[in-house]
This record gives sequence, structure tokens and C-alpha cells, in this order.
Amino acid sequence: MTTTRFVFLADTQLGAYATFSGLTEEEAAAFLVRGMRVSSVPRVHGHDWDAIRYRAAVDAVNALEPSFVVIGGDMIDDASSQEQLDELLDISAQFDSSIQVHWAPGNHDIATDSVAPTDESIDHYRQVFGPDFYSFGVNGTRFIVMDTAVFDQPRYVPGHLEEQFAFLEEELNGARGADHIVLFGHHPLFVEHADEPDTYWNIPRERRARLLAMIHEHGVEIAFAGHLHRNAEAHDGTFHMVTSGPVGYPLGDDPSGFRIVEVGPDSITHEYHPLQMPDRPIKED
Repeated sequence: MTTTRFVFLADTQLGAYATFSGLTEEEAAAFLVRGMRVSSVPRVHGHDWDAIRYRAAVDAVNALEPSFVVIGGDMIDDASSQEQLDELLDISAQFDSSIQVHWAPGNHDIATDSVAPTDESIDHYRQVFGPDFYSFGVNGTRFIVMDTAVFDQPRYVPGHLEEQFAFLEEELNGARGADHIVLFGHHPLFVEHADEPDTYWNIPRERRARLLAMIHEHGVEIAFAGHLHRNAEAHDGTFHMVTSGPVGYPLGDDPSGFRIVEVGPDSITHEYHPLQMPDRPIKED
């Protein structure tokens, strides 16, 4: 088996810095109680801060020459912003043509309210980015991309939820002969342990349990996610849940960065790499 190197980019989220700017100290403290460390900085508009970091990530990926890159959701902050989307696609077009780009939807990309997808919002996502769940194979490994926003908030799209569970079961059955099975999604199934309480940051336990049963039955080794805007790793038996820090706005101690993953014959290794870039001031109002 040939070693496969790929890069996982989480939470480019163009526009997030502006969204979190202009907070008072009291407002920033309220976010911290919710597990989100934000800074009290003067109000800005646009997405320059985030775009600078995404461009730096694209340059770093091109220099690495991986087999492919996975953009792990929350590509933009506002699903209704054509300006953010246009900038995202313009920057993404700078990936070297030899590098395949795979998209995984985040709640900010596929839900108009940034929380719960609808039939219309899913259709719009598909028109722009392609399928919201799918699979592909590279060098004997099966990679499966999931729409975790539907797993997280299926209330408007119960049919999409069951369609995706059926797809996953079919894919896992078909991957029995694969050397490895790797999952991608935006939301982590869990952050610290498999039976942790439901929070904004994980998949609710009802659907988490159903997914974990399928994962263990079919020997899935590892999944990569974002959403948390900081790094975390946890295990459930032999299954490894890796939550990766953001390309864009951090909400914890981990700086903006990306994760390099190598899939070998007998192991899957990964490492988070902070972005190496000179900071530059952001235009304030």
C-alpha cells in the first residue's frame, strides 16, 4: 500500500473575525462561559482577516503537494453572503491543479440560520459545492464525507437524515476490504468521551450512538472534524475522534492552522501545523 498524504482544513469561516469584533469585555466574558474564547477588539467589517489566513493555508498546502485536501466545513460565516462565497471560491481556485479538493459542509454553509438545514438550503449548498455526503477511494483507503449538520439538527429534513444513514451503511458494507476507513465531517461526534452530554459542539447522543454502533461494527479507525475552533482528541475503544483547530478564527489556545495526515499500510498519523505568516493590521471602522 502506498502512503497517502492529505491535508484537513477546518473552519476557514470567512467573515468570522468581523462577527466577533466590536464586543465589550462583558460580552467577550459571556462567550467564554460558553466555551468560546474571543477577544474584545474594535469593530471591523468584511472578511480580510480570515481571507489572509486562508490564502496562507492554500500556499502551505501547495508547497506540501498532498494527494488531496479536505475543507472541513464552515467555509464562510454567513450562508447568505455572496461576497464571502465569491472570495472563498476565488481563493480556493489557487490550489494547485494536481491537488483534489473535497468539501464537507458545516452548519454555516448549509443552514440559512447557521444551525438547522432545510431542503432549500441543502439544495443551494449542492448547487455550489456538490454533494453534501459522498465517498472516494485513494490507495486502498475509503474516505467518507458526511453532512454532520443534518446529524446535528435534522428537524426540518428527517428524510435527508435517513437517506444519509442508509448511504453510510451501504458505504461501510462496501468498504469491508479496504485497508482503512476514514470519516470526515464538520461536527465531532464527541469531544472528550463518547457518552458526554449533548452540547453545541457535538452530535446529540441519540444519533451519536447510532453512528458509533455502525463505526464499531465496520471497524472505522478515525474521523476528522472541526467546528470547535481548537484541537481535541478522544477515543471510543479503537475509534479515534480528531477535532482540528481552525484555519480562521480560533476560539481556544490553538492558533490558526491545518492538519497534515499520512495514511500508511498499518497506521494513520496526523499533526496540527500552525500557520506561518506575518500578521498584518485589519482595517477598523
